[in-house]
Amino acid sequence: MGKKKNPTKKKTSENDYPKSIDEDSDEKIAPYPAKALDENLQKILTKEEREKMEENLFIVEKYLEIIGIVDMRVDVEKLIITIPFEYEEFTFLSHVVISTEWILIKTSIYEIGSGKLSQTALLNLFSEILKGNFLLNSVVYSLDPENKSVWAQADVPCSSDFESFKLSYFSIIFAIDYFMKNISPKLQMRLKSTIEKKEVSRSTSHLYI
Repeated sequence: MGKKKNPTKKKTSENDYPKSIDEDSDEKIAPYPAKALDENLQKILTKEEREKMEENLFIVEKYLEIIGIVDMRVDVEKLIITIPFEYEEFTFLSHVVISTEWILIKTSIYEIGSGKLSQTALLNLFSEILKGNFLLNSVVYSLDPENKSVWAQADVPCSSDFESFKLSYFSIIFAIDYFMKNISPKLQMRLKSTIEKKEVSRSTSHLYI
């Protein structure tokens, strides 16, 4: 496996770990994938639900700091944390979204581009990422609704503690590494960064959530 670049780390102790995000939760799991916060969802959230989600955002931010992630953009309004996820020579668009029941970790690892892949090439790509879903643990590949990007994602219940969150967050590495070594070479696809660091300071409206 390739070597991940080490971000600047803050000094923390084991006693600095925040409590579980929802330690009073009865650990109910939603019967369907939760959607990320958008304008329509904001309209139906109660004040208490919104406050709880903002609290969860704050705790996730602290989790990321303990892991060593210091280069991130936190959008409290949209409940999104955008991170330039560095792996080998590439920087990938990554974000953590807080929904009502889930922490959604999504990382764009390949930009398909309009008209750049033939129908056969697309089918081969979809076939390979489905095989990857079968082989890999704790992480899945996905495709945004506009068919523009291949994503690696891991969904974590809000009842999870720090160790569970960290395991899910770093499972993205396995998805990137597998795609880099087993999918893109086989399909002769040129892998490149999906984000430039300067984009982190800009609007998150370009994200597919």
